[in-house]
Amino acid sequence: MGLYFGYTICMKKLSGLIGNILDHYDSALFGLLAPFIACLFFDAQDPVSALILTYCMLPLGIVSRPLGALFFGRIGDLYGRRQALFYSLLGMAVVTAGIGFLPLYREVGWWAPVCLAGARLLQGFLAAGETTGGAIFVLEHTVAQKRSFMSSVFDASSMFGILMASGLVAWLSSYELIEVGWRALYWGGGVTALFGIYLRLRGTESREFVQSEPRVNTRWIDMVRKHKKALGAIVVVSGFTYTTYALSVTLMNGYVPLVTTLTKPEVMKINTLLLVADMLLLPFFGWVAERFGKEKLMLVAAVCATATALPLFSLLDHSSWGTVTAIRLMIITLGVAFAAPYHAWTLEQVPPEARYTILSLGRTLGSQLIGAPTAALCLWLYQQTGWCFSPGIYLLMIGCAASVVIYQQQKKTIEAKEL
Repeated sequence: MGLYFGYTICMKKLSGLIGNILDHYDSALFGLLAPFIACLFFDAQDPVSALILTYCMLPLGIVSRPLGALFFGRIGDLYGRRQALFYSLLGMAVVTAGIGFLPLYREVGWWAPVCLAGARLLQGFLAAGETTGGAIFVLEHTVAQKRSFMSSVFDASSMFGILMASGLVAWLSSYELIEVGWRALYWGGGVTALFGIYLRLRGTESREFVQSEPRVNTRWIDMVRKHKKALGAIVVVSGFTYTTYALSVTLMNGYVPLVTTLTKPEVMKINTLLLVADMLLLPFFGWVAERFGKEKLMLVAAVCATATALPLFSLLDHSSWGTVTAIRLMIITLGVAFAAPYHAWTLEQVPPEARYTILSLGRTLGSQLIGAPTAALCLWLYQQTGWCFSPGIYLLMIGCAASVVIYQQQKKTIEAKEL
């Protein structure tokens, strides 16, 4: 009986992880492919402008993701996490596969980027509750003492999805097959989601959710007002998490070739190796968070990232392969240390009956308003100023905000314990 119960819990957690893997595979795939497909979906006469316009599609989710967060959040809080996660993953599978059939600029002109933008909007709507909903589902099936570590494992599954995308893009680019093979990457993601859909059909809700306060159909605006402080904190914290990711994984692939002699394929190889380190570091920092405290670890990481932002990007100018790798590893390590206990931290900010809506909306707003514009804004700053350290200015500002939020939350936690 104990073995069967353990197997059941494992399958429940896997059903939450697999959707998260696909979500991050899709998100990373677009960012990683951007330097290669920019001239396929836009006019190839001006490659820098084409790349900027392609990066501008990353924050398009700010239009559709909040709507998706409210839509799937309401389903998740009223009818259960399992039902919301099933429909979101089913929709993502269809849209992901559909992107692989889109026409190119040379075939239909400006209709190509319009269709791509439309697909990205729909993808954002469907994915809005996936990562947060999956984290809630997995952590509610985990004992409280192990949630920081499981939060890091959940984020490690995010890295696994990103690593798959990075490895496949690097492999195709090394053989100069991107223009032909990029479609297959999207088709493969859609097919893989079918396994996750099967697992979610067999899942059940956690005891914590079932035994929570009676669920009533409260207006979302009233729910937001009730939990506005927690929502604001989650927006800033998730925004910083996405910013460190976007700087090290997305921006660097197009930015490093502009300020060094390294080529795009060489940068992609570095990217894949660093993502392996990212995935392996997450469980370690999850363990550290359990031993020394979530908020303490997050505060140290945010402060260090803020203090080193300008010096690290200044060193990029005409740097070697080793220097670029060391700089990216530093940014990734600080980002991982901050992100490892993120989901466990957010779970404590909101009660079960409002978690799906508030956590999904907060992560969506933070990722889309703060994190998603990172690559385009930093590249634009460099284009306007010519300063190699210009991306560090953005990291400095977001890092300061995240440090203040975590410090205030840590102070409240200490005061609550003293009472």
